[in-house]
Amino acid sequence: MMKMLIKLDEERVLRDGKYDLADMWREIDELFENGCVKEEQSDGSVLYSGKVDKDYFTCISVAYIRLSNREWFARYCSKWIWYDNDDDEGLPFQDINLLEKERKRNPLFAI
Repeated sequence: MMKMLIKLDEERVLRDGKYDLADMWREIDELFENGCVKEEQSDGSVLYSGKVDKDYFTCISVAYIRLSNREWFARYCSKWIWYDNDDDEGLPFQDINLLEKERKRNPLFAI
């Protein structure tokens, strides 16, 4: 099973006024709509969990590739974690901090 957790710095988005927050979330949601279930978290983040009967691997992988190339996402992402247990429900999830990874390798995410 795979999951992806995303949080945007919504206060900063609103303060800067450069992008429409609802449009940002709409674009993110569309990336996951064919293979994942959306779960809003109490801290404002969103967890996208793979649907067992769908090709969630491709869905989450494509979302990762597309989001890693979006300037607006790089600017306002405050949490981005990929959870994976290699489809073995007996294993705990590995959590891969994508935001940290992208800040090291991707100039769009440089602080």
